Amino acid sequence: MAVTDRPRLSEQRQTIVLLSTVAFVVALNSIIIFPLGPFLADSLGFSPHQVGFLGSSYSIAAAVGGFVSAGFLDRFDRRTALLACALGFVAATALCPTATSFVGLVLMRALAGLFAGPLWGLLIAIASDNVPPERRGTAVGTLIGAYGLALIAGLPIGVMVAASDMGWQMNFVGIAVIGLVLAGIVSWQIGAQRRHLAELRRWNWSEQYAAMIELVTARASVLAFMLIASASFAALLISPNLAIFAVHNAGLSPARLADVYLLGGILSVLVMPLTGRLVDSFGATAVSIAVAVVTTGLLGVVFIDRGVIDLPAIPLFALVIAFQLVRSTVNQAWVTRVPAVAERAAFQSLIAAITNLAQAAGAASAPFLLGIAPDGQLVGMDAVALLALAMTWAAPPLLLMLDRALANRQQALPPGSLM
Repeated sequence: MAVTDRPRLSEQRQTIVLLSTVAFVVALNSIIIFPLGPFLADSLGFSPHQVGFLGSSYSIAAAVGGFVSAGFLDRFDRRTALLACALGFVAATALCPTATSFVGLVLMRALAGLFAGPLWGLLIAIASDNVPPERRGTAVGTLIGAYGLALIAGLPIGVMVAASDMGWQMNFVGIAVIGLVLAGIVSWQIGAQRRHLAELRRWNWSEQYAAMIELVTARASVLAFMLIASASFAALLISPNLAIFAVHNAGLSPARLADVYLLGGILSVLVMPLTGRLVDSFGATAVSIAVAVVTTGLLGVVFIDRGVIDLPAIPLFALVIAFQLVRSTVNQAWVTRVPAVAERAAFQSLIAAITNLAQAAGAASAPFLLGIAPDGQLVGMDAVALLALAMTWAAPPLLLMLDRALANRQQALPPGSLM
């Protein structure tokens, strides 16, 4: 690929497809731990309710990795940086089956998360480098759609493998092997990614520190961080509690939960690219309003009005899952417009860090609003849903302010400097 010019449309599509394969592995590794909870608890001898620590250790480490790497990622060929992060991610994942204790597995998951944060940031940065702003929504929607595909493959296949003679360990071995192969293919196929280096300033610690402070505190950056944090916080208020609500409040049998996640994954795979195209065509603010309206109806029917008792439960819960990702797609697609070319990897690593911290905060906040009734039903999910809706409706005004901030900044910069 040319260093200064974007590739042709066919090459752009190939690049996004290849990056999405890596995004799938990252997504699969992040969610596979939850359906494996009972198997891990039996094998390593810890309480099933401690599985949440495995998820939080991964998310917090990913945030740390994003913050730390933001200071230097943009100084390298993005392909080289992607390969380095992918190899670290694969190695840490491959070590998970060697864990003989709960603490050991927590440490291995944290190590994998440390590489996952900057790895995700690099995927978005490379996509932004190769796709013009008018098509970035579609590109980002495709990448985030990998999470839907991971839901489809992660839950059913992961549980089947763990329940077989291969054991839970084989899930991590398989993810590591697939990740290694895909990283090699992607690194070979997409070519060097040095376009941003032409705008890079010579390394100077004081100047680098000042530039990072300027990036983090800029009005457009702060608004972008708020957008990403609100969507991520809202998603993790709902998602961890959906299964127990579906079973104990909506009367869904535990065996049907796999159907919920399978359908949710299928809907996500179909809807994410469409969401991106809508953002490209109509702008993020209009789409975010539509998403907020639909989400209000969904959460209202399922968790507040409890109409799910009288309606088909599986499609409704599947739509709730899909719209958590839809909301994130709208915001993530639009904030790719914030950084300059030479700052993209740093900015997207910071976005990944904010995402993981907000997710951890959302998952930790919901239990303070929830309780268990004597009959086993989850109490307080209506309050959780209302808080999630408040975060959802924060997006349209934040997007309007972000558009205004970007327009004001564009007037003071040379044409094309933010592309």
